[in-house]
Amino acid sequence: MSKWKIVVAGLLAVILLPAAGLGIASYFEPSLDPAFEQKLTDAEPEGIQELIAAEAENLGVTALSVTVLEAGQEPQSHYFGRAKQGGLMQVASLSKAVAATVILILAEQQGFGLDDDIRGQITSVDIASLEGGDRSVTLRQLLSHTTGASQSGYPGYPRDSALLSTADVIEAPPRIFESQLAFDGVPGEFRYSGGGYTIAQLWAEDITGKSFEAIADELLLGPLGMAQSTFAQPLNEADIAPLTVVGADSGFAPTQGVFSAIEDSWHVYPEKAAAGLWSTSEDYARFASALLDAAAGEENAIPTGIARAMLTPEAETDFMPGTHYGFGVMLSPDSNGGIAEVWHTGANAGYRTLFMARPASPETPRRVVVSLGNTGSAAELNRTIGEVLLDR
Repeated sequence: MSKWKIVVAGLLAVILLPAAGLGIASYFEPSLDPAFEQKLTDAEPEGIQELIAAEAENLGVTALSVTVLEAGQEPQSHYFGRAKQGGLMQVASLSKAVAATVILILAEQQGFGLDDDIRGQITSVDIASLEGGDRSVTLRQLLSHTTGASQSGYPGYPRDSALLSTADVIEAPPRIFESQLAFDGVPGEFRYSGGGYTIAQLWAEDITGKSFEAIADELLLGPLGMAQSTFAQPLNEADIAPLTVVGADSGFAPTQGVFSAIEDSWHVYPEKAAAGLWSTSEDYARFASALLDAAAGEENAIPTGIARAMLTPEAETDFMPGTHYGFGVMLSPDSNGGIAEVWHTGANAGYRTLFMARPASPETPRRVVVSLGNTGSAAELNRTIGEVLLDR
């Protein structure tokens, strides 16, 4: 961080921290009904939608989309509040699984290995000039959060802001509370980094000369039939018709990176690979199902080798004991040393998202649950929906 940024940030901290404290103290979200999980577990199939609708209303969640997709069956989708079929929401960090797939397909096509040093292929930023950039940087590290890169997440920019380039996000972020990306962590240790995914995005853009959304459309979204998904930032509503956008609702929440209230709106994320995917719960369930099927040997638009690499534990996370990160996904082990669940959560300005997937076993078919909410209070609701519906 430059000296002037440090000085200004310090002054603002002195001036604004008391006000921020008052804002935080006055910002209370409703909490999940303690009995909701058991009610949902015990509910008959026809009562599930009514239960979720009531709890979403209780939590002030103004739009919620839930899809359950089991092998051999049609997707079962439910929409609450302003959510509707074909209504896109930002999936936030669920973007990473899709982005990792795109980047790995591109690397395979271009002949780059997971452990090759990619700094020489990045032309729009001098990676070696960044703090810690004098050491090797690989796709394996970037996609598994083990390169030591900074910047865990991004708050996004107001819709009317000029879109930053990927290079600017990395080396010259404009806001006083942001610093140039640095490799200041320990290589090989897990350190969640949206910044690492932004470096991987830049690599893909530089070696192809294309935007990341164009690369994703060509290599994955189009071939997989994900017609309700795009990495386009900013998103032009006229360009996606007849699809629509379901905007987020969020109050002033400085602890969550939301510095102004959002009402039926959204932020723009030039950090597309880390947080920039727009999708629907049904379309994202299509991707997650294809990933598990490919890993099981049922190759589709996702090559089996890539799917299996993504679901191979790379590093133990610091989120939950025993949970590992593969490429773009969290992996929870079973008692036999295999994978019991594949999952990820997401949090953009206003949006809260989750997917959970259960690989097929001799006893149970593959099953995926995706829950997308547009309000901060949807996080615990998503978790409960995912855990309960995954095992029904």
